Amino acid sequence: MMKRNSLNERIIAQMNKKKSGDNKNAKNSRFLITINVLGSAGPIRFVVNEDDLVSAVIDTALKSYAREGRLPVLGSDANNFLLYPANAGSDGKV
Repeated sequence: MMKRNSLNERIIAQMNKKKSGDNKNAKNSRFLITINVLGSAGPIRFVVNEDDLVSAVIDTALKSYAREGRLPVLGSDANNFLLYPANAGSDGKV
């Protein structure tokens, strides 16, 4: 089981890899993704590139979730899952 601190250290290490004084080569933005699974102990966080496909993000999330031994068991087929913003239902439109 991966500890939360080691996950945060991995994220920081990933963010610092490309950090340098010369940002000419930094064309793609990166985002910190937080994924909440109902019934799970807490969110999964990892960094993705701007040009990553949604299916690749879902696949990474499922692998991280399984690697950490989280419950409930979700399966490994990324085609059975959807990503949506946490505030998708609260935009106040009538």
